[in-house]
Amino acid sequence: MNVVFFGSTPDSVLVLQKLEGVVAVVTQPPRPNPTPVESWAHEKNISVTTLDAVTPFKPDLLICASYGEKIPIEIIESTTFGGLNVHPSLLPRWRGADPVPWAILTGDHQTGVTVVTLSREFDQGNIIAQKKVAITDGDFADPLRTKLFEMGAQLLIEALPDYISGKNKGVPQKIENEPYAKRFTRDDGFEPWEKIIDPKENNRINRKLRALHPWPGLWTMFKDKRLKILAFDSIPVIVQLEGKKPVSYEQFTKAYKVA
Repeated sequence: MNVVFFGSTPDSVLVLQKLEGVVAVVTQPPRPNPTPVESWAHEKNISVTTLDAVTPFKPDLLICASYGEKIPIEIIESTTFGGLNVHPSLLPRWRGADPVPWAILTGDHQTGVTVVTLSREFDQGNIIAQKKVAITDGDFADPLRTKLFEMGAQLLIEALPDYISGKNKGVPQKIENEPYAKRFTRDDGFEPWEKIIDPKENNRINRKLRALHPWPGLWTMFKDKRLKILAFDSIPVIVQLEGKKPVSYEQFTKAYKVA
């Protein structure tokens, strides 16, 4: 069976390396360096192609994981078995580009990974398989996302036989009123200074730090300069003023006579 894989990130590779029969990969162009998926494909002598040049590889199945672009329905329907996407959320909750940080940011107690059929619209296909995991107070977005893709890779392999045989056609999603995980911008990391130092905001600020680290990060403005909050919990609070080295909040308050 010919498989064409779509992905771009290091987490994509966690799924890609589990697959058999991959004849080509489609990934984002170098910016300026090749994506981890392209580098892995070159090491394995697997063709790297573009979205508009998939057909000549005669794919029977498409697999997608953290690709970042919509795959045209014409490409999906030209294959024998369509396609599957590994998505790091409990669909239909948090469809979209950044589900893991949104789950942490909004205080969800659990998240998970879903294997879903590729469809005309992003993340709206049938759910083939799903696995849940608790979100702890120490979870940061990047390690949690990696954990979910590791789980998702195994979940995909386990689900493939029944999907290919037609035994598992999946369950349609009920998408009404479910939140969408839009991409973050640098401005999303901003918090007013008065919120940063307000004890009533501690839990929310901690979640925001864990959700948005390392990018766009949690930051505020202090005397017309950007102040990054690098750690924020009951033990350390580490800040970094624009152009300066990271210091403890205690050192910062003494140096700048902050009340």
